[in-house]
Amino acid sequence: MKPNKKKDFALEAIHKQFEITGIDPSVLESDPESWFNNNTMTQTQHESWKDWFIVECRKRFRTTKKMAEKEFAWFDLAYGLRIIDEGTPEN
Repeated sequence: MKPNKKKDFALEAIHKQFEITGIDPSVLESDPESWFNNNTMTQTQHESWKDWFIVECRKRFRTTKKMAEKEFAWFDLAYGLRIIDEGTPEN
């Protein structure tokens, strides 16, 4: 097993979040302290990211759906972007 398997997956999940929301991934290097405070996602984008995360987590770590959902909840709490309403302009 690759020693950084979890770290690699976490970074890929953050990049996938950026891909879904249309945010340039270079923001991680340019603004490492507050990239998650300065960007937002819609509920639809969040659901898309959640679905991707659960499928990938189950595939890579051979876990149950319930466990993958729990992992997503913790990951989203730590690294997820704020969710805004579909019609709300971004700040």
